[in-house]
Amino acid sequence: MFDLKNMNNNLLEMLMKNFKLLIIVGIAAAVLSVVFSSPTFIDPKFQSQAVVYPSNLGEYSEESPIEQMMQWFESRTIKENVIKELGLADHYEIDTKKDSLGHYWLLLEYDENVSINETKYESAEITVTDVEPEMAYKMVNKIIENLNKVIRAEHKKRAVEDFKTIENQFNKVKIELDSVSKELTKIRKDFSIINYGVQSIEVMKGYLKTVEGSSKTNINNAEILRLKENLENKGGDFIVLDQRVYQLLDSYKAWEKEYNNALKIVNREMTYTNIVTPPFVSYKKVYPVRWLIVVISTFSAVFFAFVVLLFLGKAKK
Repeated sequence: MFDLKNMNNNLLEMLMKNFKLLIIVGIAAAVLSVVFSSPTFIDPKFQSQAVVYPSNLGEYSEESPIEQMMQWFESRTIKENVIKELGLADHYEIDTKKDSLGHYWLLLEYDENVSINETKYESAEITVTDVEPEMAYKMVNKIIENLNKVIRAEHKKRAVEDFKTIENQFNKVKIELDSVSKELTKIRKDFSIINYGVQSIEVMKGYLKTVEGSSKTNINNAEILRLKENLENKGGDFIVLDQRVYQLLDSYKAWEKEYNNALKIVNREMTYTNIVTPPFVSYKKVYPVRWLIVVISTFSAVFFAFVVLLFLGKAKK
C-alpha cells in the first residue's frame, strides 16, 4: 500500500537536510537570470499601439467592414510596402539578396513583431514591437497609411472602370446629339423649315387664299408653293429630328450628371480608417519581463536541484 505520510516525511527531511544548498542554487540562479536577461544579452523591445475603426469600405459580399479591414491588413502588398518604405530588411539585419530564404525570414520577422486583432467594439488594434521605440511608432503609422493607400488604389481602379463606361455612353449621346442637330440645322437652312406646325398653318392659309386683312392681296404665291413643297418633302424628317433632339437633350442631361458624379469619385481622396487611439513613442520596454524571468528561472533551478537530490538519495539506498 502507498504510504503518503511516509513519503511526505521523506521529502520534508530531504528539503531540510539540503536547505542551504537549495538556497545557494536559488541565489545563483537568480543572479544568473538577472545577468543574462540584461540588455547585454537580450535586446529590450518597445511597443507602439493604435486603435482604428473602418470607414468608407462599402459593401463586399457578406463581410462586415471590420472583417474587410482585417482582410486588408493581411494583404501581402501592405506588408511589403511597409518593409520597403522603412527599410526593414536592413533594420532586421536580413540579407534578402544573398539568402534565398531571406524574403521568407523577413516576412516571418514582420509577422512576429506585428499583431493586429479585432476588438469587441468592431475596431482593429495594431500593436508593433521593436528594439527601437521610434521604429515601432513608425511601423504603426506606415501600416495605417498603406492600408488607406492600397484600398484607395483598388477603389480608384473600380471607379475608373465605372467612369469609362459612363464616359463612353455620354460620348455616344453627345455624338448623336451633334449629328442630329447638324441634320436639323441643314433642313432649317436649306428648306427654310423653322417650326413645322406654325409654318404648315400659314402655308395652307396662303395656298387656300384664306389670309385675312390687307396682306391678302400681297401673297407671294411662288414662295408659298416652294415652302409647301419643302414641308411636304422634308416636314416628316424635320418632325422626327426635332423630337429626337429633345429626347437626346434629356438623355444628355442625365448622362452629364452621371459623368460628373463618376468624375468626382475618381478624383476624390478617401480615407478608410478613423483613428480612435493614435500611436505614440513609448520608451517603456515590454520585453524581456526581467522579474518574471528571474522568478521562473529561480524556481526551475531550485526544483531541478531538489529532484536531482531526491534521485541521488534513492540511488545511494
